[in-house]
Amino acid sequence: MSTLIFSLELVASLLGVVYIVLIARKNALGWLAGILSCAIFAALCFESDLSSQGTIQVLNVLMGLWGWVQWRKQVIPVKSYPKLSYIFLAALPVLYVGTTIFFPSLNWTSRFLDQIALVFSIVATLFTVRMIQQHWMLWLVVNGITAVTAFSNELYFYASLSVIYFGVSLYGMYQWRK
Repeated sequence: MSTLIFSLELVASLLGVVYIVLIARKNALGWLAGILSCAIFAALCFESDLSSQGTIQVLNVLMGLWGWVQWRKQVIPVKSYPKLSYIFLAALPVLYVGTTIFFPSLNWTSRFLDQIALVFSIVATLFTVRMIQQHWMLWLVVNGITAVTAFSNELYFYASLSVIYFGVSLYGMYQWRK
């Protein structure tokens, strides 16, 4: 791993921690830190041939801009739809079992997991912008998948950041229930 990649991954990770802590506190400045973090990670993911993760990061930059605008122009109340939690939890094993049946040659760290993270990340970001409380559950799934795929591709800061995001997502779930 080159020094430049190491440094960029470290900066993006630190910005990512700032992002999720500020979002957990419902602070709009978190979107700016997230935009910078995702822009750096997009470049790193494309460089590492993680095209779905790179796409997620580009979409997160765009969604971050939208989130920044939305959170700055109005106060959005937190909404909760508890049935969404059950839907998300049910979708995971169905996706995994479906993958093993229809694509038996894929392994756990395949591009398919990367694609699941892409879909869940898009939905989670939409829910975050609209302040739907159940987005935290989706982020737990996305961060778990991202940790596995990043680690298997030797993006250790990115994998570590995903583990930290997982923990801070638990904190965010608590904060948004207040």
